[in-house]
Amino acid sequence: MGKQQRIKAALLGLGTVGAGVVKTLMQNGTLIKERTGYEIEIPYILVRNPLKQRAVSVSRETIVTNPETFLTDGEVSLVIEVMGGVEPAREIILRSLQAGKHVVTANKELLAKHGAELFKAAHDSGVQLLFEASVAGGIPVIRTLQGYMTANRVHEITGILNGTSNYILTQMERDGLSFAEALRQAQQLGYAEADPASDVEGYDTAYKLAILTNLAHDINLPIEQMTVRGISRIDLQDLQSARQFGYVIKLLGRSRQTGNGISFTVGPHLLPLSHPLAEIHDAFNAVTISGDVVGDLTLIGKGAGEFPTASAVVEDVTALLRHTGHVLRQPVWDEAGTDHRSDSVTKTHYLRLQSSTQEHDFVDRLIARIAENNGAEILHKKRIVNQTQAIMSYIIQGLSMEQMEHSITEMRQENPVFETKGVLPVWEAADHPETNTPHDGLQPYEAAVG
Repeated sequence: MGKQQRIKAALLGLGTVGAGVVKTLMQNGTLIKERTGYEIEIPYILVRNPLKQRAVSVSRETIVTNPETFLTDGEVSLVIEVMGGVEPAREIILRSLQAGKHVVTANKELLAKHGAELFKAAHDSGVQLLFEASVAGGIPVIRTLQGYMTANRVHEITGILNGTSNYILTQMERDGLSFAEALRQAQQLGYAEADPASDVEGYDTAYKLAILTNLAHDINLPIEQMTVRGISRIDLQDLQSARQFGYVIKLLGRSRQTGNGISFTVGPHLLPLSHPLAEIHDAFNAVTISGDVVGDLTLIGKGAGEFPTASAVVEDVTALLRHTGHVLRQPVWDEAGTDHRSDSVTKTHYLRLQSSTQEHDFVDRLIARIAENNGAEILHKKRIVNQTQAIMSYIIQGLSMEQMEHSITEMRQENPVFETKGVLPVWEAADHPETNTPHDGLQPYEAAVG
């Protein structure tokens, strides 16, 4: 950043995170100056609506609606983007980089979709684009991959990357709430937006997984090709059956190196109770990274909110102030990419069906036939039968998600006596060549409730 003792930065956005950035600089500005030697001045704050009431008080003169005011100001050497969305953020960041300004961003969707373009622009202009706040809020997972994991080959990344969904699943299991009730509670507490689709349908997790995977493998994961499943169809019965089988349901983002390239998946999984991520509750995030040297490394913390995210943003700013060269290994996200595909590796799945009471034995035989015809094995089975209906839950090992869904659909067309209520992957430990992580033992279990 040169030898100046004061830097001027433009702040894009004054919502929850933007207000947190301003409050952090006000609260800890003196501490930052003592530790970096720089005072941070924000002469420009870009907003869409200058008349909107804000959660923090700022000088009226700093509020602008036209990005040209700071793009053309040669004294502004840093742009902090927390406005979100793809446009106009992409254009403003691109022009900032081309103008020789460093950029700190928290924009996960933008980086997942246009990261390769932006990193190339930063490289061509000799400036830096830092993005710690784009994934898992205050958890330093980006810094871990860019710095601490430089000497490791990353075999796998598994994470609870969305606090809203994790909070909802926690409340459903802990308090017996329905999905709708838990979502409403999350909205009342400010954990979920009025339109929660990005969180509960898995898109937010997909963006974050794409960023982590690209960073770990220097590829450009095709976000539009990723199969994404959300939690809106998870039922209390699923959570209860999973617990009886020795699992908990979590919305996971997972990518892993296979012999055929990078396999990736986003959606609710049955996670063994022994797994470190099984104990992550409420709005917390956690990420487990598996490297060939370090082994498994799990990071846990608050993944969203005003101050956790603002902390990550400001720490990126201080990193720029403390280092004259590149802060960390620079991302190279290959435009052409490598061989990568939605998960076809997982071979163990949870299945929930519903039928009439009279047909449940027949349906049970149909599922046994599916397993036998495909060389698969039913590891766990549970039945709840009352006077009118039967709910049957299974864990079947030996079928991919595609094979499972195809077999069930085909069987139902021949015998329309049951409804498919849910098919979920069961987390399986991968066998990494260098670390040779053993597969978790799966023991048969059967329960019947009449």
